[in-house]
Amino acid sequence: MRGINVDSLIGHVFKLWMRTKKQILDEFDLTGSQYEVLSAICHLGNYKKEIIQIDLSEETGIDPMTISTILRNLEKNNIITRVRGTVNTRVIYIELTEKGNILYKMASAKMLSCCNNIYRNIDEENLTSQLLVLSNELNKLNN
Repeated sequence: MRGINVDSLIGHVFKLWMRTKKQILDEFDLTGSQYEVLSAICHLGNYKKEIIQIDLSEETGIDPMTISTILRNLEKNNIITRVRGTVNTRVIYIELTEKGNILYKMASAKMLSCCNNIYRNIDEENLTSQLLVLSNELNKLNN
């Protein structure tokens, strides 16, 4: 495939993916960062009883102050609850409300359906392999 500028193609694909993701999440009145945090809450909730803000920061790679702002907005919209610990009052435990759980499941289903549609003609194993190589090379440059 000569003549294709890989950098431009990666940038173009990323831009289209972000636009598609935004359109889907707009239907649920969520931002990309909010969706990432909700995904992290669900993921962590599968193997951890109590989730705290620093867990979400580590899971998403979003700094703790931004996590705090995202959580405040999610709480204001009744998507999550935050409860101070009784033993250690500096700790704030986070969980999805019923509304948040339903909203996340609907948004996730729509995202999965979109991904399945996008990837239907793609060799996912090969694409994943190539993206991992690219990710490893970029990690080397950033360390």
